Amino acid sequence: MDADATLWIGGLSIAVRPQAADLFPAVTGPAATFWGASPPARPTAVVAVDWAATPDPAWRKACAPLFASGGMWTLYRASDGGHYYEISSPVFGPQPYRTAWFDAEYQTGWVAYRPDPAVRRAIRAPLEYPLDELLTTNLLARGRGVELHACAVADVDGRGFLFVGQSGDGKTTTARLWSAAGATILSDDRVIVRKLRGQWVMFGTPWHGEAVFARPDSAPLTRVFVLRHGDGERATALTRAQAAALLFARAFPPFYNAAAVDFTLELLGRLAGERPCEALAFTPTPTAVDYVRRLRL
Repeated sequence: MDADATLWIGGLSIAVRPQAADLFPAVTGPAATFWGASPPARPTAVVAVDWAATPDPAWRKACAPLFASGGMWTLYRASDGGHYYEISSPVFGPQPYRTAWFDAEYQTGWVAYRPDPAVRRAIRAPLEYPLDELLTTNLLARGRGVELHACAVADVDGRGFLFVGQSGDGKTTTARLWSAAGATILSDDRVIVRKLRGQWVMFGTPWHGEAVFARPDSAPLTRVFVLRHGDGERATALTRAQAAALLFARAFPPFYNAAAVDFTLELLGRLAGERPCEALAFTPTPTAVDYVRRLRL
């Protein structure tokens, strides 16, 4: 990648500006469809990407610990009010192989990769997971939307169904059943929901599940289902409070940011009040698709 490119996710545009010609090859796989060559005039965020031998000790010392993921990444509050990330992997040794900084609103930032041979061989995109998702969820939580653990289905009649569920609840099974029935699957694992120009809209993301459904498209959101296993098909209406609580338990806001959590709760409360939300028990057969299609508002 030797020129600016743009990562498009959930209607957000993240312009990436490589600082060296040998940074990365072309992005491949399902994530490639989310990249475009030309940044818009006013992207949502702008990120510079470069090689860096080691984290700057002085910079690191000026940061206060904010959140440890327990996995790949640790977040610090930078002395300038921004956010500093260290990303590690046992594959590349104990030291971070990637660092990043974003301003307080996540509108500008930089990413630096350690130029070890092993890192150079492994990296396939300038904003590889988890940075792409971390940046997106933080941009969404600043008044734009929310990422949910869900399967998004755009049916043949134009209706959009959001099947929300935790791991093992049946999102992948649901995606395969609806795909076989002719519907378009935007995502089988992570979905972005926003309210734009008065309409609820759901977007596919590159963070797919086992069935590898990942489309950079959107569809109107007509109805929300919280998945449950059952012996037959049954949709049970949820109160607004019940639906909001269940959706929040399956959401990905930046939990270390109180204002972001407050916005997410308010947004999900509005969604639960403006769209039908039901608990859906189903069996993993085509009858589940037929049942939902027969439901009317």
